[in-house]
Amino acid sequence: MKTITTLFAAIAMSFAAQLVSAQGMGAPDFATMDTDSDGELSAEELAALPFAQFSNAQVEQLLTNWDTDSSGTVSEAAFNSRVMGMGTG
Repeated sequence: MKTITTLFAAIAMSFAAQLVSAQGMGAPDFATMDTDSDGELSAEELAALPFAQFSNAQVEQLLTNWDTDSSGTVSEAAFNSRVMGMGTG
């Protein structure tokens, strides 16, 4: 279990670091990443980010970890709290 938690933490921190780094290079804001404009980020939307260099399994793990309401997506509030705090849980 500790290994899985460590893996989630590493993926989340790496994703957040890539996002923060990419923001200086014109990374899209939440509304731009939310390509279907439903107010949530899906696994497909996260995987499609040009700076996200994760496998589909890693994106799914990140999504699961950041999905605070078990909806299968990440809300803007949950996303912002995770990225800004670089938190994982």
